[in-house]
Amino acid sequence: MRVADTHIDLGIVHARRGDLDSAVEHGMAAFDIERKSLAGLVNRAGDLDRVLRQRHRRETLAQEFHERQNDPADGQGPGFQ
Repeated sequence: MRVADTHIDLGIVHARRGDLDSAVEHGMAAFDIERKSLAGLVNRAGDLDRVLRQRHRRETLAQEFHERQNDPADGQGPGFQ
């Protein structure tokens, strides 16, 4: 879980610095890490999503991240809205 949290943190840093590609790459990597608890990742992914939506709302990559972390049907994201 710490590695997933670190990916989310790095994603937030990259998003705030304007590096959308790296931000989304780290965010998506967090979803691919095996974990026991989903609750912490859900909150952290929401933090990254908020930053992406504030700073990169019109960008396709930001929308793709938003959809992945909100879509329970894809089987990859935490599935909350």
